[in-house]
Amino acid sequence: MTEEHDAGGRGVRERLVGPGLDATQAFAVCGDALTNTKLDGAERLVQIMEAQGLLMAAAGPGHPVRFEDLLDRLSGERAGSLEGLMPGWASPPGLDALRFLDKDGFTTEDAFDYRYEVVQVIRAARKVGRLRGRVTLSDLQGEYKQETVYASLKGNYYRVHRENLVRNPAVTVEELRKLRLPPPALDFFEDIPTYMTHQGYWFRCPACAWPMKITVEGQGATARGSVQCLYPWHAETGASYIFTPVRGQIPVLDQAVEVRTPSARHRALYTGAVPGVPPQALPAAGYKALARDVWRYTTIPGLPEVRLYEVLVERLADSDVQVKLWPDNDAYDLLVARGEGRGQQVLFTVDFKDYRWSNQLVSKLRADGGDKGQASWIVVPDHRASQIPQLTEECRRHGMQAATATDFLERVVRTVGEGGGR
Repeated sequence: MTEEHDAGGRGVRERLVGPGLDATQAFAVCGDALTNTKLDGAERLVQIMEAQGLLMAAAGPGHPVRFEDLLDRLSGERAGSLEGLMPGWASPPGLDALRFLDKDGFTTEDAFDYRYEVVQVIRAARKVGRLRGRVTLSDLQGEYKQETVYASLKGNYYRVHRENLVRNPAVTVEELRKLRLPPPALDFFEDIPTYMTHQGYWFRCPACAWPMKITVEGQGATARGSVQCLYPWHAETGASYIFTPVRGQIPVLDQAVEVRTPSARHRALYTGAVPGVPPQALPAAGYKALARDVWRYTTIPGLPEVRLYEVLVERLADSDVQVKLWPDNDAYDLLVARGEGRGQQVLFTVDFKDYRWSNQLVSKLRADGGDKGQASWIVVPDHRASQIPQLTEECRRHGMQAATATDFLERVVRTVGEGGGR
Protein backbone atom coordinates (compact mmCIF):
# COMPACT_ATOMS: atom_id res chain seq x y z
CA MET A 1 0.00 0.00 0.00
CA THR A 2 1.35 3.44 -0.86
CA GLU A 3 1.49 6.43 1.49
CA GLU A 4 -1.39 7.96 -0.47
CA HIS A 5 -3.74 5.24 0.64
CA ASP A 6 -2.79 5.69 4.28
CA ALA A 7 -5.32 8.57 4.41
CA GLY A 8 -8.11 6.22 5.47
CA GLY A 9 -6.51 5.45 8.87
CA ARG A 10 -5.03 2.41 10.61
CA GLY A 11 -8.19 0.29 10.23
CA VAL A 12 -8.14 0.76 6.48
CA ARG A 13 -4.39 -0.03 6.30
CA GLU A 14 -4.89 -3.29 8.13
CA ARG A 15 -7.88 -4.40 6.03
CA LEU A 16 -6.91 -3.36 2.52
CA VAL A 17 -3.94 -4.05 0.28
CA GLY A 18 -3.40 -2.17 -2.99
CA PRO A 19 -5.74 0.23 -4.81
CA GLY A 20 -7.68 -2.52 -6.63
CA LEU A 21 -8.56 -4.33 -3.41
CA ASP A 22 -9.19 -1.02 -1.65
CA ALA A 23 -11.91 -0.11 -4.12
CA THR A 24 -13.41 -3.59 -4.20
CA GLN A 25 -13.71 -3.68 -0.42
CA ALA A 26 -15.11 -0.14 -0.35
CA PHE A 27 -17.75 -0.96 -2.94
CA ALA A 28 -18.76 -4.06 -0.99
CA VAL A 29 -19.28 -2.01 2.19
CA CYS A 30 -21.13 0.67 0.25
CA GLY A 31 -23.36 -1.87 -1.47
CA ASP A 32 -24.33 -3.43 1.85
CA ALA A 33 -25.07 0.01 3.29
CA LEU A 34 -27.42 0.78 0.41
CA THR A 35 -29.31 -2.51 0.33
CA ASN A 36 -29.20 -4.21 3.74
CA THR A 37 -32.79 -4.04 5.02
CA LYS A 38 -31.74 -5.23 8.49
CA LEU A 39 -29.94 -1.96 9.24
CA ASP A 40 -31.82 0.71 11.15
CA GLY A 41 -31.29 4.39 10.40
CA ALA A 42 -28.36 4.90 12.74
CA GLU A 43 -26.57 1.72 11.62
CA ARG A 44 -27.07 2.58 7.97
CA LEU A 45 -25.71 6.07 8.56
CA VAL A 46 -22.59 4.66 10.23
CA GLN A 47 -22.05 2.15 7.42
CA ILE A 48 -22.44 4.76 4.68
CA MET A 49 -19.92 6.94 6.52
CA GLU A 50 -17.56 3.97 6.73
CA ALA A 51 -18.02 3.33 3.02
CA GLN A 52 -17.26 6.98 2.34
CA GLY A 53 -13.99 6.69 4.24
CA LEU A 54 -13.01 3.52 2.39
CA LEU A 55 -13.82 5.04 -1.00
CA MET A 56 -11.75 8.13 -0.20
CA ALA A 57 -8.87 5.96 1.01
CA ALA A 58 -9.02 3.95 -2.20
CA ALA A 59 -9.15 7.05 -4.42
CA GLY A 60 -6.34 8.82 -2.62
CA PRO A 61 -5.75 12.55 -2.12
CA GLY A 62 -7.27 14.95 -4.63
CA HIS A 63 -10.44 12.93 -5.28
CA PRO A 64 -13.01 13.61 -2.55
CA VAL A 65 -16.11 11.42 -2.26
CA ARG A 66 -18.89 13.49 -0.70
CA PHE A 67 -21.36 12.01 1.77
CA GLU A 68 -24.16 13.70 -0.18
CA ASP A 69 -23.00 11.86 -3.31
CA LEU A 70 -23.58 8.52 -1.59
CA LEU A 71 -27.02 9.62 -0.36
CA ASP A 72 -27.79 10.60 -3.94
CA ARG A 73 -27.35 6.95 -4.94
CA LEU A 74 -30.13 5.75 -2.62
CA SER A 75 -32.95 6.67 -4.99
CA GLY A 76 -33.65 8.31 -8.33
CA GLU A 77 -32.08 7.71 -11.71
CA ARG A 78 -28.70 6.68 -10.27
CA ALA A 79 -30.03 4.54 -7.42
CA GLY A 80 -27.51 1.87 -6.47
CA SER A 81 -25.00 2.88 -9.13
CA LEU A 82 -21.50 3.84 -8.02
CA GLU A 83 -20.37 4.88 -11.49
CA GLY A 84 -18.49 8.17 -11.48
CA LEU A 85 -17.70 8.23 -7.78
CA MET A 86 -14.15 6.94 -8.23
CA PRO A 87 -11.26 7.68 -10.60
CA GLY A 88 -10.91 5.14 -13.40
CA TRP A 89 -7.78 3.51 -12.04
CA ALA A 90 -9.45 2.78 -8.67
CA SER A 91 -12.68 1.33 -10.05
CA PRO A 92 -13.12 -2.45 -10.07
CA PRO A 93 -13.67 -4.04 -13.51
CA GLY A 94 -17.26 -3.92 -14.64
CA LEU A 95 -18.15 -0.89 -12.51
CA ASP A 96 -20.11 0.71 -15.36
CA ALA A 97 -22.64 -2.12 -15.19
CA LEU A 98 -22.66 -2.40 -11.40
CA ARG A 99 -25.86 -1.44 -9.56
CA PHE A 100 -26.72 -2.24 -5.98
CA LEU A 101 -30.37 -1.24 -6.54
CA ASP A 102 -32.56 -1.57 -9.61
CA LYS A 103 -32.74 1.39 -11.97
CA ASP A 104 -35.87 2.80 -10.35
CA GLY A 105 -34.49 2.51 -6.84
CA PHE A 106 -37.28 0.27 -5.58
CA THR A 107 -35.35 -2.82 -4.49
CA THR A 108 -35.60 -1.61 -0.89
CA GLU A 109 -38.38 0.71 0.22
CA ASP A 110 -36.11 1.72 3.13
CA ALA A 111 -33.88 3.68 0.74
CA PHE A 112 -36.62 6.13 -0.20
CA ASP A 113 -37.58 6.95 3.39
CA TYR A 114 -34.00 7.02 4.64
CA ARG A 115 -32.83 9.39 1.94
CA TYR A 116 -35.80 11.72 2.37
CA GLU A 117 -35.47 11.86 6.15
CA VAL A 118 -31.72 12.57 6.03
CA VAL A 119 -32.35 15.35 3.52
CA GLN A 120 -34.98 16.89 5.82
CA VAL A 121 -32.46 16.98 8.67
CA ILE A 122 -29.78 18.52 6.45
CA ARG A 123 -32.17 21.20 5.21
CA ALA A 124 -33.42 22.00 8.71
CA ALA A 125 -29.87 22.24 10.03
CA ARG A 126 -28.80 24.48 7.17
CA LYS A 127 -31.69 26.86 7.86
CA VAL A 128 -30.39 27.53 11.34
CA GLY A 129 -26.79 27.85 10.15
CA ARG A 130 -25.41 24.65 11.67
CA LEU A 131 -24.47 22.78 8.52
CA ARG A 132 -23.25 23.51 5.03
CA GLY A 133 -23.63 21.26 2.06
CA ARG A 134 -25.30 20.85 -1.27
CA VAL A 135 -28.78 19.79 -2.25
CA THR A 136 -29.14 17.50 -5.25
CA LEU A 137 -31.57 17.98 -8.11
CA SER A 138 -33.71 15.07 -6.92
CA ASP A 139 -33.76 16.58 -3.40
CA LEU A 140 -35.04 19.83 -4.81
CA GLN A 141 -37.61 18.09 -6.98
CA GLY A 142 -39.02 16.15 -4.03
CA GLU A 143 -39.06 19.22 -1.81
CA TYR A 144 -40.55 21.29 -4.62
CA LYS A 145 -43.43 18.85 -4.97
CA GLN A 146 -44.22 18.99 -1.28
CA GLU A 147 -43.88 22.76 -0.94
CA THR A 148 -45.86 23.42 -4.11
CA VAL A 149 -48.70 21.16 -3.06
CA TYR A 150 -48.98 22.67 0.42
CA ALA A 151 -48.67 26.23 -0.89
CA SER A 152 -51.39 25.59 -3.47
CA LEU A 153 -53.78 24.34 -0.77
CA LYS A 154 -53.51 27.44 1.44
CA GLY A 155 -56.77 29.30 1.90
CA ASN A 156 -60.33 28.74 3.07
CA TYR A 157 -60.48 25.23 1.63
CA TYR A 158 -57.10 24.03 2.89
CA ARG A 159 -58.49 21.23 5.03
CA VAL A 160 -60.88 20.00 2.32
CA HIS A 161 -58.16 19.94 -0.34
CA ARG A 162 -55.58 18.28 1.89
CA GLU A 163 -58.07 15.66 3.07
CA ASN A 164 -58.82 14.87 -0.58
CA LEU A 165 -55.12 14.14 -1.12
CA VAL A 166 -55.22 11.78 1.87
CA ARG A 167 -58.38 9.93 0.86
CA ASN A 168 -57.99 9.98 -2.93
CA PRO A 169 -54.34 9.31 -3.89
CA ALA A 170 -55.37 7.41 -7.05
CA VAL A 171 -58.55 8.27 -8.98
CA THR A 172 -60.04 8.30 -12.46
CA VAL A 173 -59.62 11.41 -14.55
CA GLU A 174 -63.31 12.22 -14.03
CA GLU A 175 -63.05 11.75 -10.25
CA LEU A 176 -59.97 13.96 -10.16
CA ARG A 177 -61.90 16.70 -11.96
CA LYS A 178 -64.67 16.53 -9.35
CA LEU A 179 -62.20 17.01 -6.48
CA ARG A 180 -61.67 20.62 -7.68
CA LEU A 181 -58.11 20.74 -6.42
CA PRO A 182 -56.00 23.84 -7.17
CA PRO A 183 -54.13 23.52 -10.52
CA PRO A 184 -50.64 23.23 -8.94
CA ALA A 185 -51.83 20.26 -6.86
CA LEU A 186 -53.44 18.65 -9.90
CA ASP A 187 -50.05 18.69 -11.62
CA PHE A 188 -48.76 16.08 -9.18
CA PHE A 189 -51.30 13.48 -10.25
CA GLU A 190 -49.54 11.33 -12.84
CA ASP A 191 -50.24 8.29 -14.99
CA ILE A 192 -49.93 4.99 -13.10
CA PRO A 193 -46.17 4.19 -13.20
CA THR A 194 -45.15 1.18 -15.27
CA TYR A 195 -43.60 -0.63 -12.27
CA MET A 196 -47.10 -0.62 -10.74
CA THR A 197 -48.83 -2.19 -13.73
CA HIS A 198 -49.04 -5.67 -15.27
CA GLN A 199 -50.51 -6.11 -18.73
CA GLY A 200 -52.24 -2.75 -18.40
CA TYR A 201 -53.71 -3.31 -14.91
CA TRP A 202 -52.90 -2.10 -11.40
CA PHE A 203 -54.00 -2.86 -7.83
CA ARG A 204 -55.11 -0.43 -5.14
CA CYS A 205 -53.57 -0.87 -1.66
CA PRO A 206 -56.41 -1.80 0.73
CA ALA A 207 -54.93 0.48 3.39
CA CYS A 208 -53.95 3.69 1.57
CA ALA A 209 -55.64 3.26 -1.86
CA TRP A 210 -52.42 4.11 -3.75
CA PRO A 211 -51.11 1.76 -6.50
CA MET A 212 -48.99 -1.14 -5.29
CA LYS A 213 -45.66 -2.20 -6.75
CA ILE A 214 -45.84 -5.23 -9.10
CA THR A 215 -42.88 -7.54 -9.69
CA VAL A 216 -42.73 -10.52 -12.05
CA GLU A 217 -39.81 -12.95 -11.87
CA GLY A 218 -39.07 -15.82 -14.21
CA GLN A 219 -40.66 -16.70 -17.54
CA GLY A 220 -43.24 -19.10 -18.88
CA ALA A 221 -44.51 -21.79 -16.52
CA THR A 222 -42.04 -20.78 -13.80
CA ALA A 223 -43.06 -17.10 -13.75
CA ARG A 224 -44.27 -15.74 -10.42
CA GLY A 225 -45.71 -12.35 -9.62
CA SER A 226 -45.87 -10.33 -6.41
CA VAL A 227 -47.82 -7.21 -5.48
CA GLN A 228 -47.22 -5.09 -2.38
CA CYS A 229 -47.64 -1.58 -1.06
CA LEU A 230 -44.50 0.55 -1.03
CA TYR A 231 -45.25 1.63 2.53
CA PRO A 232 -43.66 -1.30 4.42
CA TRP A 233 -46.12 -1.37 7.32
CA HIS A 234 -49.06 -1.70 4.94
CA ALA A 235 -47.29 -4.62 3.24
CA GLU A 236 -46.51 -6.23 6.60
CA THR A 237 -50.12 -5.95 7.78
CA GLY A 238 -51.62 -7.57 4.69
CA ALA A 239 -51.09 -5.45 1.55
CA SER A 240 -48.84 -8.12 0.06
CA TYR A 241 -49.99 -10.64 -2.56
CA ILE A 242 -48.79 -13.20 -5.09
CA PHE A 243 -50.17 -14.26 -8.47
CA THR A 244 -49.36 -16.46 -11.43
CA PRO A 245 -48.79 -14.39 -14.57
CA VAL A 246 -50.73 -15.61 -17.60
CA ARG A 247 -50.34 -13.75 -20.87
CA GLY A 248 -53.54 -12.01 -21.87
CA GLN A 249 -55.31 -12.65 -18.57
CA ILE A 250 -56.10 -10.18 -15.79
CA PRO A 251 -54.06 -11.08 -12.67
CA VAL A 252 -55.91 -12.66 -9.75
CA LEU A 253 -54.23 -12.20 -6.36
CA ASP A 254 -53.71 -14.50 -3.39
CA GLN A 255 -52.71 -13.23 0.07
CA ALA A 256 -48.97 -13.56 0.64
CA VAL A 257 -48.82 -12.74 4.36
CA GLU A 258 -51.04 -13.27 7.35
CA VAL A 259 -53.32 -10.29 7.83
CA ARG A 260 -52.83 -8.78 11.26
CA THR A 261 -55.76 -8.10 13.54
CA PRO A 262 -55.29 -5.11 15.87
CA SER A 263 -55.98 -5.43 19.57
CA ALA A 264 -59.24 -4.02 20.91
CA ARG A 265 -57.37 -1.07 22.40
CA HIS A 266 -55.72 -0.12 19.11
CA ARG A 267 -58.61 -0.96 16.81
CA ALA A 268 -60.15 2.53 16.72
CA LEU A 269 -57.03 4.15 15.26
CA TYR A 270 -55.82 1.24 13.13
CA THR A 271 -54.98 2.24 9.54
CA GLY A 272 -53.25 -0.90 8.29
CA ALA A 273 -54.57 -3.49 5.84
CA VAL A 274 -57.68 -5.35 6.97
CA PRO A 275 -58.86 -8.92 6.30
CA GLY A 276 -60.98 -9.32 3.20
CA VAL A 277 -61.01 -10.13 -0.47
CA PRO A 278 -57.76 -9.10 -2.25
CA PRO A 279 -58.14 -5.97 -4.36
CA GLN A 280 -59.44 -6.30 -7.90
CA ALA A 281 -57.33 -5.33 -10.90
CA LEU A 282 -58.07 -1.89 -12.35
CA PRO A 283 -57.21 -0.65 -15.86
CA ALA A 284 -54.27 1.75 -15.86
CA ALA A 285 -55.80 3.74 -18.70
CA GLY A 286 -57.91 6.58 -17.39
CA TYR A 287 -56.43 6.65 -13.87
CA LYS A 288 -54.09 9.13 -12.21
CA ALA A 289 -52.06 8.72 -9.00
CA LEU A 290 -50.19 11.13 -6.75
CA ALA A 291 -46.43 11.39 -7.24
CA ARG A 292 -44.60 9.14 -4.81
CA ASP A 293 -43.15 12.00 -2.74
CA VAL A 294 -46.56 13.56 -2.19
CA TRP A 295 -48.20 10.19 -1.41
CA ARG A 296 -45.52 9.23 1.14
CA TYR A 297 -45.44 12.55 2.99
CA THR A 298 -49.06 13.69 2.62
CA THR A 299 -51.28 10.63 2.20
CA ILE A 300 -49.45 8.20 4.50
CA PRO A 301 -49.15 10.39 7.64
CA GLY A 302 -52.51 11.95 6.80
CA LEU A 303 -54.37 8.65 7.24
CA PRO A 304 -53.67 8.30 11.00
CA GLU A 305 -53.99 12.09 11.45
CA VAL A 306 -57.50 12.09 10.01
CA ARG A 307 -58.46 8.94 11.93
CA LEU A 308 -57.23 10.44 15.22
CA TYR A 309 -59.19 13.62 14.51
CA GLU A 310 -62.39 11.69 13.74
CA VAL A 311 -62.18 9.53 16.86
CA LEU A 312 -61.39 12.53 19.08
CA VAL A 313 -64.41 14.40 17.73
CA GLU A 314 -66.60 11.36 18.37
CA ARG A 315 -65.39 10.75 21.92
CA LEU A 316 -65.49 14.43 22.92
CA ALA A 317 -68.89 15.10 21.36
CA ASP A 318 -70.58 15.57 24.76
CA SER A 319 -67.94 18.00 26.06
CA ASP A 320 -67.31 21.70 25.51
CA VAL A 321 -64.02 20.91 23.76
CA GLN A 322 -63.40 21.42 20.06
CA VAL A 323 -60.94 19.51 17.88
CA LYS A 324 -59.55 21.10 14.73
CA LEU A 325 -57.61 19.35 11.97
CA TRP A 326 -54.78 21.37 10.33
CA PRO A 327 -56.08 24.67 11.79
CA ASP A 328 -55.01 28.02 10.36
CA ASN A 329 -53.57 26.45 7.22
CA ASP A 330 -51.60 23.81 9.13
CA ALA A 331 -50.30 25.82 12.08
CA TYR A 332 -50.55 22.44 13.82
CA ASP A 333 -51.81 19.05 12.71
CA LEU A 334 -54.35 18.96 15.55
CA LEU A 335 -55.63 21.56 17.99
CA VAL A 336 -57.71 20.60 21.03
CA ALA A 337 -59.20 23.61 22.83
CA ARG A 338 -62.10 25.00 24.84
CA GLY A 339 -63.92 28.02 23.48
CA GLU A 340 -63.10 30.36 20.59
CA GLY A 341 -61.30 33.63 20.01
CA ARG A 342 -59.47 35.47 22.77
CA GLY A 343 -61.09 33.39 25.47
CA GLN A 344 -59.98 30.12 23.95
CA GLN A 345 -58.21 27.71 26.29
CA VAL A 346 -55.70 25.64 24.34
CA LEU A 347 -55.40 22.16 25.78
CA PHE A 348 -53.24 20.30 23.23
CA THR A 349 -51.32 21.27 20.09
CA VAL A 350 -50.05 18.34 18.06
CA ASP A 351 -47.56 17.72 15.27
CA PHE A 352 -48.03 14.22 13.85
CA LYS A 353 -44.80 12.60 12.62
CA ASP A 354 -44.23 9.40 10.65
CA TYR A 355 -40.47 8.89 10.36
CA ARG A 356 -39.11 5.41 9.72
CA TRP A 357 -35.99 6.16 11.80
CA SER A 358 -36.37 7.95 15.12
CA ASN A 359 -32.75 9.17 14.96
CA GLN A 360 -33.63 11.30 11.95
CA LEU A 361 -36.67 12.79 13.71
CA VAL A 362 -34.61 13.53 16.81
CA SER A 363 -31.96 15.21 14.66
CA LYS A 364 -34.61 17.33 12.97
CA LEU A 365 -36.10 18.38 16.31
CA ARG A 366 -32.62 19.45 17.43
CA ALA A 367 -31.97 21.36 14.22
CA ASP A 368 -35.34 23.14 14.49
CA GLY A 369 -35.01 23.77 18.23
CA GLY A 370 -38.16 21.70 18.82
CA ASP A 371 -41.21 21.61 16.59
CA LYS A 372 -41.08 24.33 13.93
CA GLY A 373 -44.79 25.05 14.51
CA GLN A 374 -44.29 25.17 18.30
CA ALA A 375 -46.63 22.23 18.94
CA SER A 376 -46.56 20.93 22.50
CA TRP A 377 -46.90 17.25 21.50
CA ILE A 378 -45.19 15.00 18.95
CA VAL A 379 -47.52 12.10 18.13
CA VAL A 380 -46.48 9.06 16.08
CA PRO A 381 -48.54 6.18 14.63
CA ASP A 382 -49.10 3.25 16.98
CA HIS A 383 -46.78 1.05 14.93
CA ARG A 384 -43.91 3.47 15.75
CA ALA A 385 -44.28 2.84 19.50
CA SER A 386 -40.63 1.76 19.81
CA GLN A 387 -39.59 5.36 19.02
CA ILE A 388 -41.31 6.87 22.07
CA PRO A 389 -38.50 6.46 24.68
CA GLN A 390 -35.98 8.27 22.48
CA LEU A 391 -38.50 10.92 21.42
CA THR A 392 -39.62 11.51 25.00
CA GLU A 393 -36.06 12.26 26.06
CA GLU A 394 -35.53 14.69 23.18
CA CYS A 395 -38.95 16.36 23.51
CA ARG A 396 -38.28 17.04 27.19
CA ARG A 397 -35.39 19.30 26.17
CA HIS A 398 -37.78 21.45 24.17
CA GLY A 399 -40.64 21.55 26.65
CA MET A 400 -42.66 19.04 24.63
CA GLN A 401 -44.10 15.57 25.11
CA ALA A 402 -44.28 12.50 22.86
CA ALA A 403 -46.88 9.75 22.56
CA THR A 404 -48.33 7.16 20.23
CA ALA A 405 -51.70 7.99 18.69
CA THR A 406 -53.67 5.68 21.00
CA ASP A 407 -51.83 6.84 24.13
CA PHE A 408 -52.50 10.44 23.13
CA LEU A 409 -56.18 9.75 22.45
CA GLU A 410 -56.61 8.24 25.89
CA ARG A 411 -54.69 11.12 27.49
CA VAL A 412 -56.94 13.73 25.86
CA VAL A 413 -60.18 11.94 26.78
CA ARG A 414 -59.01 11.49 30.36
CA THR A 415 -57.85 15.11 30.67
CA VAL A 416 -61.06 16.54 29.26
CA GLY A 417 -63.11 14.30 31.54
CA GLU A 418 -61.18 15.59 34.53
CA GLY A 419 -61.65 19.19 33.38
CA GLY A 420 -57.94 19.84 32.97
CA GLY A 421 -55.55 20.67 30.15
CA ARG A 422 -52.20 19.76 28.63
